[in-house]
Amino acid sequence: MMDNIKLIVSDIDGVWTDGSFYYDANGDALRKFSTKDSFGVSLCRLANIPLLIVSGEESNIVQKRLIKLGVDNFRLGTLNKLEYLSSYCSNHNINISDVAYLGDDMNDYNLIDQVGIFACPADAYIKVKERSHLVLKTSGGYGVFREFVETVLEGKGILENVYKLYLAK
Repeated sequence: MMDNIKLIVSDIDGVWTDGSFYYDANGDALRKFSTKDSFGVSLCRLANIPLLIVSGEESNIVQKRLIKLGVDNFRLGTLNKLEYLSSYCSNHNINISDVAYLGDDMNDYNLIDQVGIFACPADAYIKVKERSHLVLKTSGGYGVFREFVETVLEGKGILENVYKLYLAK
């Protein structure tokens, strides 16, 4: 099932973050990211598997984090993720069934039966967990994106080779 994966797609809030918002004295919202997830970006790059981030939230903080990590393909403020992902796949000659998606809540729900693999963090919303193809061991904000990427690469039989590439640098 993982053999056909040609694109890894992830949500942000509740996946790369724990879903919490922190507010400073000026009322500006902050988020906490795990550096463990940034290694998942490196693994995608080494495996030559494109990464796309699709988030319903429009956020300068998220945009700055993704740019810092060198993530070129992202779409923030996307309310209809299925519509956007379908269009993206069509424009890049990728079948949506060749997508591995990581999401955690109801704004990801309508992708479950559309993508090849739908995974969620251990603390995802219960209705999402019940229908996901894969419930990961890690909670959102604590390295679940890295676990997801490693799971996909392991399923493709290339994780060890990707780590060898990393260690040879």
